[in-house]
Amino acid sequence: MDTIFANIAVNGLVLNSYIYVAIVVLGGIVTYLLANVHKYKQTIKLLQQQNEEFMTVHEELSAQEEELRQNFNELYLREETIRQNDEIHQLVTEGSNDGLWIWDIVTDAKTVSERGWNMLRLPEHAVTTKAKWKQTIVHPDDLPRMAAELERHFSGQTPFYQVEYRAKSAQGGYRWILSRGKALFDSNGQPMRMAGSYTDITDRKYKEERIKHMAYYDALTGIANRERLVEVVKEALHSAASSDRRAALVFIDIDNFKRINDTYGHSWGDKLLISLSKRLEALVVEVGMAARLGGDEFIIFLPVIVRSEEVTAYADKMMHVLEQPITVNRHVFHITASAGIAIYPEHGDNVEDLLRTADMAMYSAKTSGKHTYRFFDKSMQDAVVEKTLMEARLRQTIDNNELRLYYQPQYNMKSGQIDGFEALLRWKSPDYGMVSPLKFIALAEETGLIIGMGNWVLREACTFNQELYAHGQGRLCTAVNISVVQLMQADFVQVVAAVLSEIGLPPEQLELEITESVLMERFEDNVRKLGELRSMGVRIALDDFGSGYSSLTYLKKLPITALKIDKAFIDDIAEGDNNIAITGSIIELAHEMGLVVVAEGVETEEQFAYLKQKGCDSIQGYLISQPLPPEEFIAKLQG
Repeated sequence: MDTIFANIAVNGLVLNSYIYVAIVVLGGIVTYLLANVHKYKQTIKLLQQQNEEFMTVHEELSAQEEELRQNFNELYLREETIRQNDEIHQLVTEGSNDGLWIWDIVTDAKTVSERGWNMLRLPEHAVTTKAKWKQTIVHPDDLPRMAAELERHFSGQTPFYQVEYRAKSAQGGYRWILSRGKALFDSNGQPMRMAGSYTDITDRKYKEERIKHMAYYDALTGIANRERLVEVVKEALHSAASSDRRAALVFIDIDNFKRINDTYGHSWGDKLLISLSKRLEALVVEVGMAARLGGDEFIIFLPVIVRSEEVTAYADKMMHVLEQPITVNRHVFHITASAGIAIYPEHGDNVEDLLRTADMAMYSAKTSGKHTYRFFDKSMQDAVVEKTLMEARLRQTIDNNELRLYYQPQYNMKSGQIDGFEALLRWKSPDYGMVSPLKFIALAEETGLIIGMGNWVLREACTFNQELYAHGQGRLCTAVNISVVQLMQADFVQVVAAVLSEIGLPPEQLELEITESVLMERFEDNVRKLGELRSMGVRIALDDFGSGYSSLTYLKKLPITALKIDKAFIDDIAEGDNNIAITGSIIELAHEMGLVVVAEGVETEEQFAYLKQKGCDSIQGYLISQPLPPEEFIAKLQG
């Protein structure tokens, strides 16, 4: 036990020694640690500061990196945009129908796209400055317009520069181009550079020219039409007014042109018009202009005259030129014309007044026998006013019961009796008194009033004849003059048939008198209608035979029963003229063809004797009786 305790005591001492040593060591360590803890704290604090600095630097670097990344992205996008824009520009340049150009105004350098050069068939960089472009490319006549448009744009008057001009091509001709552009200005408002485009508008310009030609020039003859004439005359009169000059306008109408159209066809008439227009244009090409108003109406305009005698000289030349023979389809035509002349400013101070007064003068020439010209004077205007008033009165004649029929007896040379009469129209006007048909028939035909008046004459004359028969006067023949306007009506045959049926007059007692001029209007159609009337039994007489130029040509084609010899041939009998033989020949010719011959205007016993000797069938004229009102005609029959 003691041993055990002894061992324990020894072991305790040893343990205490170890503990003591451990405590000493620990104390040293603690002392060391305590001695360096401040230092550690300072180190840690320094590390923390450095770490904070690192974090700050890291954040800054991260921010810079983000900024760099954004800058990179923006740069990339910009480069992509530039690339795309370059591609688009290339596509636009190559794919556009326009040529592009840039002009450095400071250096005068000019750059044109490949398309721009191709447009003019010129090699690339053929012209490198604007000055050379103007000198070698632009048409000289268009340079002033180009300069003016540039100046307007540079001065701020227009937002864009735009001008059309002709540009010379490598082939030697010119092409029309439309140049558009816009300038950039410096801080002082001076133009620095300019960019724009060229568009080839040659085809458009040619189309515009064709349209303009169609609008201003006659499609058949190629000379100016009414629109172009009006435009030129207006400009000339404006210039003449400011310089106190005179001008002249000549209104021309071809005589009897409708007859040519109706006889030979419109294609022949068109060729005649073309030839006439060329002659007129050549006549005044250096001193005026020729124009076609339409149909067979032409105008010559002389913008500068000093004396009226100058116009007379040109009118004489014109008449002579028009009279020269014209060959169409190997047929020779001899043309004449009637013309009216109006002088500015005496006869009108504007184009419409000049046309109107020249037209009046032309109408006066027509009524004077055609194939002549007249200067306008006030009496012509008075005549037009009178004609207008007369037309208004003429429209009321039937409703107001103003028309009258006079009857001129027809004497049968064989029986010595009156066997018929010609119905002659008169107008008893409350304003004009008893008006001769010579004064109003032409106006009635012109206005179409002759249709109603002619139907009235037909009905009235047939009624008078039937009444004579009813009162025991026997069967007489009623001769009624027919106007071309009546004959051209589609229902003319039906109208005649209806009148005869209604009144009960036998068709054989009606004779329709027509003239050669009436027949020439729609000859074939008129002959057909006359044939239908003849088949009904109506007599057909060719009036004023011999006064035309084509009577014998068409005589065999006509379904006529009688010839009425023109008064001019009857007058030759009294004068002992050499042409007296013609009258006898006409009578013989008519009898050989089985036709009855009636002589008009017989006034002397000498004429009567000659006609009786030659076997003329009937006569009428003052030797027998003047035209009589109904009651006097009845008295003559009874006496």
